[in-house]
Amino acid sequence: MPDEPLTILIAEDEKASVFLYTEVLIEAGYRTVTAENGYQALGMLEDEPVALLVTDIKMPDMDAFELIPRVREQFPHLPIIVVSAFKNKEEEINAMNLNISGFFTKPVDMDELKKKIAEILAPVAG
Repeated sequence: MPDEPLTILIAEDEKASVFLYTEVLIEAGYRTVTAENGYQALGMLEDEPVALLVTDIKMPDMDAFELIPRVREQFPHLPIIVVSAFKNKEEEINAMNLNISGFFTKPVDMDELKKKIAEILAPVAG
């Protein structure tokens, strides 16, 4: 029986971005689950094992700056990649101060994203 693919949670409210991330990550051999906002993301994390979280900064109801500290309370070692629609150095620094594993600006270079995820998950993937 083949090993189960690692699951990546995508927290993103833009359907086009969700579709793109999902297609690229499934093609790269991962399983994806999605959430439209931070509350849904927290629920998904409680429901099933996730190897990595990719989250947009701006989402309805709960943005990444509210979501990440809550995730850290329950899952202190979960790798998190943050995506922003804006090239904002202050936002990037604030995100990095939350102990994230990577920061990307839209439009995301999918090859760079896959490379970063593979690097982060290499110890888990074996």
